[in-house]
Amino acid sequence: MRILPAILFLSLAAPIFGQQYYFENVSVMQGLPASKVYCVLQDSSGLVWLGTESGLASYDGNSITAFGPHDGMAPGGVRSLFLDAEQRLWCGHLGGGVSIGHGRRFRMLTLADGPIKGDVTSIVRDPQGAMWIGAFGDGARRIMEVPEDAPATAERFSEGKGPGEKITSIVHLRSGALVFLDAAQGLRQWDPTAGAFTPFPVKELADQQRATSLFEDGQGALWLGTQDHGALRWKDGRTTTYDQPEGMPGSFIYGFGEDAHGQVWVSTWGHGVVRIEKDGPRLFGISNGLHGRNVRAIARDREGNMLFATNDEGLDIFKGDRFLTFGEDDGLVEPHVRAVAVTPDGRIWFGTQGGVTVLRPGGTGAMNVATLSAQSGDLTDNNVRALLADPSGTVWIGTEDGGLLELGPDASHPVPHDEISALLGNNKVTALAPSSRGGLYVGTIGGLIHLMPGKVPTMLGMQEGLSGTDITALFTDAQGNTWAGTASSGISRIPAAGEERAVNVDVGAVISPTSFAQDKEGRIWTGTLSQGVIVIKDDKVDVRYGQDDGLLSNNVRSLASDAEGTVWVGTNLGLNRLRRTGTAKSGPGTNDRVFMSFTGRGGFTGIEALAGAAVRTDDGYLWFGTANGAVRVTTGHWLDQAEPPLIAVRVLKVNLLERDAIDGVDLSHTESDIRIEYGCVSLIDQGAVRYRYMLAGLQEDWQPVTSETSAHYPGLSPGRYVFKVCARNRAGIWSEPVLYHFTVLPPWYRSWWFYGACALAATITLFSYIKIRERQLTMRNLMLERKVEERTAEVVAQSKEIEGQKARIEGLLLNILPKSISDELNEKGRATARMHPEVTVMFTDMKGFTRVAEKMTPEELVRELDECFIQIDQIIGRYGIEKIKTIGDSYMCASGIPQADPWHAHKMILAAIEVREMMARWCRQREALGKEPWMLRIGIHTGPVVAGVVGQRKFAYDIWGDTVNTASRMESSGATGELNISGRTYEVVKDDFVCEYRGKVEAKNKGQIDMYFVRRIDPELSADANGVWAAPGYLRSLGLTGMTGTLG
Repeated sequence: MRILPAILFLSLAAPIFGQQYYFENVSVMQGLPASKVYCVLQDSSGLVWLGTESGLASYDGNSITAFGPHDGMAPGGVRSLFLDAEQRLWCGHLGGGVSIGHGRRFRMLTLADGPIKGDVTSIVRDPQGAMWIGAFGDGARRIMEVPEDAPATAERFSEGKGPGEKITSIVHLRSGALVFLDAAQGLRQWDPTAGAFTPFPVKELADQQRATSLFEDGQGALWLGTQDHGALRWKDGRTTTYDQPEGMPGSFIYGFGEDAHGQVWVSTWGHGVVRIEKDGPRLFGISNGLHGRNVRAIARDREGNMLFATNDEGLDIFKGDRFLTFGEDDGLVEPHVRAVAVTPDGRIWFGTQGGVTVLRPGGTGAMNVATLSAQSGDLTDNNVRALLADPSGTVWIGTEDGGLLELGPDASHPVPHDEISALLGNNKVTALAPSSRGGLYVGTIGGLIHLMPGKVPTMLGMQEGLSGTDITALFTDAQGNTWAGTASSGISRIPAAGEERAVNVDVGAVISPTSFAQDKEGRIWTGTLSQGVIVIKDDKVDVRYGQDDGLLSNNVRSLASDAEGTVWVGTNLGLNRLRRTGTAKSGPGTNDRVFMSFTGRGGFTGIEALAGAAVRTDDGYLWFGTANGAVRVTTGHWLDQAEPPLIAVRVLKVNLLERDAIDGVDLSHTESDIRIEYGCVSLIDQGAVRYRYMLAGLQEDWQPVTSETSAHYPGLSPGRYVFKVCARNRAGIWSEPVLYHFTVLPPWYRSWWFYGACALAATITLFSYIKIRERQLTMRNLMLERKVEERTAEVVAQSKEIEGQKARIEGLLLNILPKSISDELNEKGRATARMHPEVTVMFTDMKGFTRVAEKMTPEELVRELDECFIQIDQIIGRYGIEKIKTIGDSYMCASGIPQADPWHAHKMILAAIEVREMMARWCRQREALGKEPWMLRIGIHTGPVVAGVVGQRKFAYDIWGDTVNTASRMESSGATGELNISGRTYEVVKDDFVCEYRGKVEAKNKGQIDMYFVRRIDPELSADANGVWAAPGYLRSLGLTGMTGTLG
């Protein structure tokens, strides 16, 4: 893009030097005891410890806990901190005094020679295990042993023999040497062999006056801070000075630190901190994010965050320069950035509710801004909804109520496009995108306008294939296809060539797209208002992402693809980026892809991204428009390196009283109300930390992912428990579970020794009673033995006779009645008729039976009928079907009575197929013997019946109802050798059997009924090729487990 006319930027441009880096501030507002922080360190559990003017504090990323004399500490503020190999925290106090802490318990260190007189400025341990304490005004002391319950003996090095009386710091070098810095005598080194202090061997540093600090970096270089000569770096005999001529903001250096990339940070007095880079010092002060001018100490946590202890603003945490904020203080006309575009010359254009701000990044960090607004006569409406910069440098501006404006590369003011005003609904532009056919597409609430310079605009609506007319998002992909999102109507795609007609993309849900992006695989990512992200490939849904996959919210506002083709997702709660977890440790609820999360506490201070407001610049940055200004994102993968989070069980509360969380603790039965507090310190983005936990012994599964940092278990029963908890950081990496064991002991009357004593007493008592009774019963038994033998023989004979009669009676009764009915008759003397809502009834009949029977003797007829019906009895018995009765050559049975059976129809069809097969085989046998075959018809119907016992002298179990009549009509309307079923039965069994529809067949007194012939069992469910025998798996699904070995 050619430069805008000078008049525009001469009148509107202003130099801005306020790039805002993100420094999270922890101050007295969050509970810090005092704003003046002297020192800071992080322990092995992740807790950050702060020494302040008013005492000690710990910070877990969410809350501050203060410690003081009421916790066993010495009085006074904490000037220095040291963590030894046993994870004991040593605290040096203002005015003297040393406290030693382990966990949340502290004690004062008592010295045999009296208290320390002066501020304790430094505490270290030498390679021999001795503790050194330096005090300003009271010199140095060495303690060889620290007893738990007695004063410690300290060796004090007096004036002339020691390093000096005004010790400001003790530095333990990588070589093992201890270097003491005294405000008056400078640098002195301890020689353990000679047992004396010697001059510091690096003369270039030892000769410096008014030294303030000494530091050794990761490359072994020594850095010295001074009060009036800046900082000096010494390595391999070469000294480099960093003072004001070299770009330092001041000469008073207070301390040093080193970040994860080996860059040294220098704290100054009055000017913030400076990072020493290859191109020179870079200042971080109150003008670009740091909260304090005076920084007393610098530390780095395990995640690489830089911790700055300030003199008057608490603790500042710098989490890297991934995010850079551009807001109202930097020249943005209004904070709600609803559109972002970049022109070929690198200018960034921001559309807001107060107009357009144009940002020109400077090469040295300075930036120039210009503003276009309705007040200045540049815009027709300040509320800008969409921006588009084309390759020629022309910027198109879509407004809420002022239509579309065009700002050419040589124009001084935007020009309204009045020729499309008639096509714009309410003069509102909702989205803009370039068209591969030339010109651009303009989204409106009434459809899509294709604007071609020099041509009449065309309107695309639902008649041209759009899924809706209220356009919410537009995007043109690398292949030239234009994607259009419409409110509650889904997605449409306009091909790059051919007829200009949209193709609807079915995503299987009603959605309102907010934004689009294309990843490195060519897939189209679609952000939605409430359904997360939908990824489309070849016009089909490829994958869906939501909160269960790690998105901060399903309300997706903007999408942008970085230079590597990775898509970034802006939501109403922050920013996400999809990453592979090839090296990440998995945990409960993880999958092979996770989203990294960036919230306000991670540096994405805009928090709520706004719809469609995202762009990538030529230098690889991403800009997101948010409700709190614009945020620039650096997208290098090296910034994503993350350690697995550390998690620890911190506090155990028993019956609301706090205790140390000692693993393996035993609790009494009255101490059953348990609250376990745990935490993971992930300062890089504490808001993205999530937890899962479970209590083994009470819960079998992990509880849902939560942000809560405590678990409450009221009223635990006695037993052994293991609390398991793990944490996930913003990178999606889960920690290994931390285990905390505890036991709730039973009351004394439920203890093992009490049960044992009771058992022993009961055993002795029982044994004594048995012995006494044994003697009494022996004599009595001899007398009764003879009588018992006589009566026993008599009773046994009578019992056998009764049992035989009872068995015969029950057998006869069960041949007539079902067992449940028989039992009811035995118990009540009568049986109640019952309605059965779903029963399948079968009728069989021998075609031509009368004609065949006339050719047979009565004995032959009965014998063959008996043989036939016995086989049918056996078949239906295997399927649990109840035989009702036989009438001549007809056989009637019902499935689903007297007990309901969900598979009554399936079992009846299987039995009927087997009966049909048996009769076919029997007919072939008769024909082989020269006898005339009996041809069987079978009819089946399903429906309600009433079943009960009729008669008083001769019981008979029978069923009544229209279902019985319809089943009889199924048999009479069937064909010989066929199994005829009704439409009602077919609807129940059609999925498991192959049936042939006969149509509507006239049935006597029933009219026309849908009838089907059952041909066979479904091939997938049958065990033979003819579909007669059911597969074992199918029989098991019907509850017929006893038949799987008897098929065929």
